[in-house]
Amino acid sequence: MRVLYLNPFSQEVSGPDESLRALLSPLVASGIEAHVVLPAPGPQVVRYEQLGATVHFAPFAILRRHVSPAMALYPAHLARAAIHLARLARRVGADLIHTNMEVLLEGGIAARLLGLPHVLHYRGNTLDRPKLVFDGLARAWTSTADHVYCISHATARVFECRGLGAKVEVLYNPVDTSAFAATERSAGVRASLGAGPDQRLIGTVGRIHPRKDLETFVRACATVAAQFAAARFVIVGVAELPLEAEYQQRIEALTGQLGIRDKVTFAGARRDIPAVMKALDVFVLTSRHEGFGRVVAEAMAAARPVVVTDEGAPPELVEPGGCGLLGRPQDPDDFARGIARILSGEVDGAAMGARAAVRAQDFDTRHAAARVLARYEALCASAVRAA
Repeated sequence: MRVLYLNPFSQEVSGPDESLRALLSPLVASGIEAHVVLPAPGPQVVRYEQLGATVHFAPFAILRRHVSPAMALYPAHLARAAIHLARLARRVGADLIHTNMEVLLEGGIAARLLGLPHVLHYRGNTLDRPKLVFDGLARAWTSTADHVYCISHATARVFECRGLGAKVEVLYNPVDTSAFAATERSAGVRASLGAGPDQRLIGTVGRIHPRKDLETFVRACATVAAQFAAARFVIVGVAELPLEAEYQQRIEALTGQLGIRDKVTFAGARRDIPAVMKALDVFVLTSRHEGFGRVVAEAMAAARPVVVTDEGAPPELVEPGGCGLLGRPQDPDDFARGIARILSGEVDGAAMGARAAVRAQDFDTRHAAARVLARYEALCASAVRAA
């Protein structure tokens, strides 16, 4: 079976890319001929090729949350992109088109032009505003897709609350749990993240973007640092866009203002995420409106105790009280209390991490790939019967 996968970005750090590559690894091994379409060359190309996928480049008409004069040209760009993709799908002999993120509508249009099944992966966050815009988009997504994967029950509600849940299935982002479980804790990795042998390391991982609310993380760190002298903190992630670079400068300045600049390491992008997670004593995610929170699932797979935002999908992942603690959004003191409970031993971090590792099996790549392959086969069989 040949599948054309559409991914809207080509960046160093990209959650949709990480999740798609995790899914493709077992799918390619099972016989799927994967053709990945990106908007431009970038660091992800070789990573897809190493999995056995063929990479193509095509113009995309990407939906944006902000309104600009360029939106007037969107219909023309969308038509051009859909025609280009239809030609590409015909050329490679695609049996199915899988759009890896909801910001692309052209995949569904191309699939309809060719009479092919179309799968849409809704990887957005849980902020479905402005409401009227999302009302229209949700109808467009479901009308041009034969099946819609949502990465959490929280994101599925975007469709369900509008009476559009008939085609929707929750499929958690896949994680290679065995890779995280097998990775050993390394003193060398801990040192590269700013922690010595007798220090406790609290960290967060992800793109450096305002939506990740790193101000809350840094302010929580300052409170924890005042209570635990041996605590050290790390932010693992990269700022790729001008907006993100400016945000990182603000965060770095804030660590200085709070007097913890020498205790916080900005580690940049890392490719050894299993080793990074194992190096942490506590993982923290303060971001808002997360549709899933892949890094939370990865920390859980590494058996780390976690403190995550009580908003969006993260509470769904950690099953509060069992596999992680929750912090109120934009409340540094509440996050600091959760971290302190683990560092002080009030909460048994090792036991919590063990429960988290068991829960993480629900996100395992092999289970997700088996479900997706079965769905592909059913959709293609239905398309043949309809023809």
